[in-house]
Amino acid sequence: MAEQPMAVDAPITDDSGVLGAGEAAAEDALAELRSETGIELSAVFVPSFDGETDAADWAQLTAEESGLGDEELLFAVATDEAEYEWWIGDESPLQPAAVRTLMRQDVEPAVVAGDWSGAVVAMADGLQSSDLVDPALPSWSGTRTAVVVIALSGVLVALYLVSRRSSLADRERDPAGAPRG
Repeated sequence: MAEQPMAVDAPITDDSGVLGAGEAAAEDALAELRSETGIELSAVFVPSFDGETDAADWAQLTAEESGLGDEELLFAVATDEAEYEWWIGDESPLQPAAVRTLMRQDVEPAVVAGDWSGAVVAMADGLQSSDLVDPALPSWSGTRTAVVVIALSGVLVALYLVSRRSSLADRERDPAGAPRG
């Protein structure tokens, strides 16, 4: 049964019902990928991609409907045909050529063998490799760290100014608490 592109809202969508007991291993691999790298990978298993669109279009439309951003990836599998496709955002720090190599060497053999959870684990494990990140682009963790440091600096400056203002106001009061004047 062909499936239309869809919005996914969970790390794993198994409309084919193929993961079974392997779903826990796949979920663990996705959670580790997320905690180690900040990369959000969504895996979608459907019986068949919509016959009106090719696999690449199906993956892109599903990513768009899901509102996936540059720090997210989509791994889509049509289990009846053992066909797969992946999507990454245009501004992703991952190198598409390196991801293609990962898919061909590590993920595709699991897909062809019908090892659906193994395919997710292979992709998640492979994405943790620093070889996939374009060195010309800032790392996600570095960017996030910079944002957090800047935000915390702003909070500290605001607290200092409020504290200083309170201190000045206290000095302007006389011992009885009435303003000097």
